[in-house]
Formats: sequence, C-alpha cells, structure tokens
Amino acid sequence: MSATGRTSHWRRLPTSARVALAAEVLIGVGALFGGGQFILAPDGHLLGISVSVLAHSPFSSFFIPGLVLFAVIGIGPIAAAILTYGRPSNAPLAAVLVGVILMGWVTVEMVMLAGPTSLLWALYLVVGTGLAALGLRSSGVSST
Repeated sequence: MSATGRTSHWRRLPTSARVALAAEVLIGVGALFGGGQFILAPDGHLLGISVSVLAHSPFSSFFIPGLVLFAVIGIGPIAAAILTYGRPSNAPLAAVLVGVILMGWVTVEMVMLAGPTSLLWALYLVVGTGLAALGLRSSGVSST
C-alpha cells in the first residue's frame, strides 16, 4: 500500500477507531520500553526504581513483572492497534480488551505497590476505562 493509500485508509477510519489506535500504540510503546528496561535490569536501576517497592509483592526482582508488562501490556495493545487499522470493524472489541486488561494490570499494581507513583497508575486506569468505554460505544452496546 502506498503512502497515499495509507493516509486515505487512516482518514476512512471512524474517529473512535483512530483515537483507540493512537491510545493503543501509546500504551504499547510505553509498556515495551518499561518492560524491556525491567527485563534488562531486574533490579530496576535503569528506570531509577528500587526493588524495595516490591516488598509487599511476591516478587524479589522486576524480571517477571517486566516480562508480563512487555508481553501483555506492550505487545497486546500493539497487536490491537494493527487489528484496528487492518479491520476497523474489530476496533471496538480490541479497545475493550486492551482497556480491561490495562485496568486489571493497574489495579493489581496499585494494590501491590501503592505509593507516591499511584497517581500515574490512576491516570492509566482512567485511560484503560476510556478505551473500554470507547470500544463499547463504538460497538453499539449500551447500558440503556
């Protein structure tokens, strides 16, 4: 597909699909970066985080959480964005899945690690909720 064809395809996507796609890419890239940093340095030093924040969790290092972050919260939303771009009719379901998975991740993270950075987690919780709502709205599912 030529650059002109890709631009034309992008413009034909419903606004809700474009918003979901952009959010999915943003979340995915951030998680790939963060998860990758934890995989490379399980002690957290690359991100300036001490393993002491894991004191109330079942983990002694950031390796397993980094692996899950990379694989689920990183690759998942990128796959959803690709699906959204290629098959816009699947965008609502992709957005709901990414939103619900992100809400679950953030909720577990907040319960295990609640501290000063929980405001950032709350922001991602809101983004996940918004993605799920956007997907439900786009699919025609309504609570009324």
